[in-house]
Amino acid sequence: MKKLMTEWRKYLQETATTEKGFPVKIYYGTDMESLPGIRDNGIVNLPTDLDIEQDKMGVPTCSNPQDAKSFGNVVLEIDGNYLEQSMQYETYPNSKGCRVRMRDSAVSSGSGVDSMVDTLGTNIPFDAIQNVIFTGTPNLQQLKENGFANVEISSFPTDDENIRSLYKPQQED
Repeated sequence: MKKLMTEWRKYLQETATTEKGFPVKIYYGTDMESLPGIRDNGIVNLPTDLDIEQDKMGVPTCSNPQDAKSFGNVVLEIDGNYLEQSMQYETYPNSKGCRVRMRDSAVSSGSGVDSMVDTLGTNIPFDAIQNVIFTGTPNLQQLKENGFANVEISSFPTDDENIRSLYKPQQED
């Protein structure tokens, strides 16, 4: 029975993956008040029982910043290459982009399926964030002093221009 469950779970995982792999950039909308917590703890998604039942586990992301902006006044640009190279995450399509969730690395260990694995949630570290895009013009000096000097800081334009970069961190040699 254990082997059957393990093989079934592997089959489900194989059919749920996208053929393209990770997008190069994905976007997560949030509010300004959440930024210090995300800086310190990453983007954390702890699923409820209903989320698990409806297979809505993981961090919901958007494929473009304009869609993500509808979820908060700050959009975080996440480096898909960082997530893919860590080999700890997988993506599943959703209506606006994809859901990113952590892999169950113990699935093939033979220890069986433990429901606790699903309730551990997903955590995308702040190191995966390349750009913080604000609605309006933020206080750059305050952001740099508060631990955001290692990411690009940008703002959404007031017209149909591209996103405007306000600050880029120094590149290390």
